[in-house]
Amino acid sequence: MAINSFDEKVVKTKNKLTTNELTVLQYIHKNADTINRKTISELAKETHFSSSFISKLVKKIGYDSFAAMRLDLKNDLVKKIESNEYGVLKNQNIDIAKTNSLLLQMNFKPINKLFDTATAIYVYGTGHSQNNYMRELSRNLMALVNVPVIFLSGQSEFQSVIYTAKSTSCFIIASTTGKTPVLIDAVKILNLSQVPIISFTSFSDNELSDLATYNLFYYLTPIKNPTNHRNIRSYLPLGYVVDFVIREYISHLQKK
Repeated sequence: MAINSFDEKVVKTKNKLTTNELTVLQYIHKNADTINRKTISELAKETHFSSSFISKLVKKIGYDSFAAMRLDLKNDLVKKIESNEYGVLKNQNIDIAKTNSLLLQMNFKPINKLFDTATAIYVYGTGHSQNNYMRELSRNLMALVNVPVIFLSGQSEFQSVIYTAKSTSCFIIASTTGKTPVLIDAVKILNLSQVPIISFTSFSDNELSDLATYNLFYYLTPIKNPTNHRNIRSYLPLGYVVDFVIREYISHLQKK
């Protein structure tokens, strides 16, 4: 005999259940993620009914025992978690696919030419995750160009070079929102010096992309945090952009 989920069993027997029985089953449904770890005595104490009452109730809705019901609740919980995980992975794939679509529409010739002609390349990310990917970008560029590639590890380093940067150099700046006031003020100073800027931002209308010479966008869908704290952000799409830029430049060099 196939075992149905807890909710299905309750629905099938609902018309045969008393008010007290429904009250207990509603409590189990609401607390399913913890009930599967409780004993029948603990549940009885929490619901203010006897262990005998609960034992008879679980058999009434179609289970052989309280342990069988707990196992069913646990299996349902595992299925729910797996379903959520697949949803998260699907969103990640969609973000990367959409990012790839944007990149394929880009004309990389001006960016590649800028890498060829710049007298220095400055690379900066506004946050910890962005900085990690910018460090990777700078490391790869160092192996490909014949000019200094300067990785700026923090805001103070970034601020220290914006006033002396020459128009023959270029800046690569990664920022998720592209709206940080301190960053925007610094970029405006670079604009005054006519320093070319390549921006890496999430796909949105933002000030950094408006001020930059070239814009590279990526899609970044926040991941809902199951613990109800702030949402999680995966910067893998930004990493994809970094990889794409390097591969485009390598392809450009191979054709020279």
